[in-house]
Amino acid sequence: MTDERTIDRIIAHLRTHVTDLRRLEREGAAPDELARRRRLISQLQTHLSYAVRDLLGVQRASPA
Repeated sequence: MTDERTIDRIIAHLRTHVTDLRRLEREGAAPDELARRRRLISQLQTHLSYAVRDLLGVQRASPA
């Protein structure tokens, strides 16, 4: 079961990796490192979307 704290942690993790990616892009990091970071960010976004869907599904079912 997903709760709001889980979503907050995923968002914080995602923000950290996006910030790191931007820094690496500015510093001219190797293309394979940038690609690896982008894949990780994409995975976190997917994880976040499933967590939000899970949370909203639980909240919708409770009031009934």
